[in-house]
Amino acid sequence: MGKSESEIWKEIWSMKPEKEGLAPERMKVALDLLGRPEGLFKSVLVLGRGRRPASRLLYSLLCSYGIPSGLFSSGAQSLGECIGARGKGVEEKRLSDLFGELENFLFLAKERFESEGLGKMGPMEALLCLAALEFSDEPVDAAVFEVGPGEGFEAYLPLGAEGCLFTPLPEGAPVPLLAGLVGEKAFAFSSPQEEEAERALRERAQDAGARLLFDGEGMEVSNDLPAVGGQVADLSTPRGLYPQVPIKLFGGFQAHMALLALAAGEGLIGEGRLEEDLVSEAFSTVKVPGSLRPVAQDPLTLASCASSRFEIGLCLDAVEENFRPSLLAAVIVPGARFDPSSLPLLAEASGLVLFVPDPSGKGPDAGELSKFAKESFAPGRALVEGGFAEALQKAREAASSSDGGGAVLCAGGEGAFLEAEKAFRR
Repeated sequence: MGKSESEIWKEIWSMKPEKEGLAPERMKVALDLLGRPEGLFKSVLVLGRGRRPASRLLYSLLCSYGIPSGLFSSGAQSLGECIGARGKGVEEKRLSDLFGELENFLFLAKERFESEGLGKMGPMEALLCLAALEFSDEPVDAAVFEVGPGEGFEAYLPLGAEGCLFTPLPEGAPVPLLAGLVGEKAFAFSSPQEEEAERALRERAQDAGARLLFDGEGMEVSNDLPAVGGQVADLSTPRGLYPQVPIKLFGGFQAHMALLALAAGEGLIGEGRLEEDLVSEAFSTVKVPGSLRPVAQDPLTLASCASSRFEIGLCLDAVEENFRPSLLAAVIVPGARFDPSSLPLLAEASGLVLFVPDPSGKGPDAGELSKFAKESFAPGRALVEGGFAEALQKAREAASSSDGGGAVLCAGGEGAFLEAEKAFRR
């Protein structure tokens, strides 16, 4: 009997990489030994802080167009979420069979890696090999790979990507190395970047003979308006105007992610302008795990996984753009990745903030939350509650008592999102 999905996930993440700087060389050898599966499909790499919505939008567009496609999610919490194909997750038995193939390969490759001084593969390399096997066997014609933050992005180099999408790169990112992911004669589309990043991308594109366009240079978002469940916007690319495209995501930033996805879709699907109805179908149905979404009305209650300063800033902007509440009451459940530098943003935008310790115990404890409340908020504007239900009730009462219609935002990490959804699940 094969291993379960959770057993495979745990085993992969127990792998201890060696000589991480040699990941590209290991991946090249690994893909050679696996029969070059990456050569059977076109790859697009999506990087930066908007990688999740941009990758989902592009994947949805390819699927709506009837193109057999794959999706690799670097920040997934389970194997089933990490690898998808043709708009669906991969069945557990299939994952077990694929991992059996990979285990045999790893055993055979171990001697080669050792003899060539390449060290041992890490979890991300193993997952990329697993995805390449699945995408080649499915088969798919195109695969979208989210490139996660931190170390290990060099492992994506041997995929020989057809294109790259650069959403806003975080401060301190190794920009010249990331720019190196742009392949020879590839296409690349980018959000506006800091001066250093823009210069590195332009230099790399010139050296590689790649086609590079920045948002605002022959491609733009205009007439962006809130709509039920998201927004509508005019999206313009060098191939033409796509008027009033419905986008089932909140906030102007997401419209710009849709623009990048549309440009990449044009690059993959073929010459000429794409069909408006298929673009609208794709962007009006896409779901991004953990993105801002309403979970209840009277008062309006929204949930998001936002935890970094950048994400929480976008989330607060989207709430104001779309709903303009007279008072915002925030229930913040800070997870392990919660960034305290977001506290001034919450203090400015919220009339009341209620902190709750993350049930997983991986985030700040009650003492740290009390410190957050005292140091960043005026007296009485931030409280620490022992449980989510109590905090949610207080937040909803505060929003309901506000003249003109208040709203509640639950954020801070995955715990906040899941607790909010569970509270209103019928």
